Amino acid sequence: MKIKKVWGLLLVVVIAVALAACAPEREEVSQEENQSEEKPEQLKVWVNDEEEAIEAAEEMFSNYTEETGIEIILEKVPMPDQLQKLSLAGPTGDGPDLFFQPQDRLGDVIAQGLAVPVEYTEEELTGYSEAAIEAFTYEGELYGSPVTIDTYFVYYNKSLVDAPPETIEEVYELSQELTEADKDQYGFLVSPEFYYLYSFINAYGGYIFGEEDGVYDTSDIGLDNAGSIAGLEEYKKFIDEGILPKSLTVDVIDGLFTEGKVGMAISGPWNIPVYQEALGEDLATAPLPKINGEVAPSFVGVKAWLVSSYSEYPEWAIDLAKYMTNDENSQLYYDLTGEVPPRPEILDSIEDPIYDGYTAQIPNGTSMPNIPEMSVVWDMDDAIELIVNGGDVEDNLQDVVNNIKEKIQLSE
Repeated sequence: MKIKKVWGLLLVVVIAVALAACAPEREEVSQEENQSEEKPEQLKVWVNDEEEAIEAAEEMFSNYTEETGIEIILEKVPMPDQLQKLSLAGPTGDGPDLFFQPQDRLGDVIAQGLAVPVEYTEEELTGYSEAAIEAFTYEGELYGSPVTIDTYFVYYNKSLVDAPPETIEEVYELSQELTEADKDQYGFLVSPEFYYLYSFINAYGGYIFGEEDGVYDTSDIGLDNAGSIAGLEEYKKFIDEGILPKSLTVDVIDGLFTEGKVGMAISGPWNIPVYQEALGEDLATAPLPKINGEVAPSFVGVKAWLVSSYSEYPEWAIDLAKYMTNDENSQLYYDLTGEVPPRPEILDSIEDPIYDGYTAQIPNGTSMPNIPEMSVVWDMDDAIELIVNGGDVEDNLQDVVNNIKEKIQLSE
């Protein structure tokens, strides 16, 4: 799974009435006995267009078909495109029964009336981590079946770095020692995206929305406060010194790191199999270095299968979603993608030291807001692009925050 930016959809403010649905309990009764709706001949699922995710889904679907007799139609639809496509395809009957989204889009999903809540037994809920359940709970109702929980951390090449730097100041020194830009060699690489750079922002006291008792105040945006400015000034030092290239994407980072040209890079668990194949025993992981003298925070994200409100068979769609996220299939997904499932039984059994950086960073994570207004916060990427190319940090942050506020006000 790669992180994609550009979520600039305008907010929709009509909240659709959620449809209650009740899924079967496989261990107690057969599906046919517990289902109140007719068994469909087929279900359609939109799967994110990643090779490993598709491979995992195909195996799950084959097994589900063998068990139930229901054919599963797999359609590859990039995750960032799914909501816009569903809003058009759903009403015409061409949409999926299940689709796949991260928690920060949940508010948009609900505002547009695109998904129905899912009911779980207490026993079923204990199979998921509390953080995953919270991520997909909105106004007291739980949506979807969580698939992955992740954050980003440090990967380092032991042939270039003996031990990972513990502070951002040490990272700066390492970068000066190892970087030879004319040879595409770097000590440290991080993608110039809000998702990753929030660590710099939050470490200095920047924040997205004010929050109290789990309720966000969208009129209180802290992305242009003194802390946010100081954090991005700290990041900009790497750009100004020429030890971070201005033109940089996650694909470029992956390419350079797998070629052995980078001492350390920031990425998430989705890259473990890719990096391991390239570097073998030279690969290791660590938590993020301290920033501003504090443990560096990182975004924690959860992704889940959501049941379309346009599905003619929501009970069977819920059944399939739960099937795809049970322990057995979560293990399969982890084995094929390297992404960590929010299933305590699996998390507790991971002994591979390559996950040390991940497990150490997770407690430092901060959850992305799942309210609709979060969708326009990704406009921060526009400000970061301007800053990377020489723009003033304070001016660009103030401009983008003003734009974010205007978009939020227009939606009210």
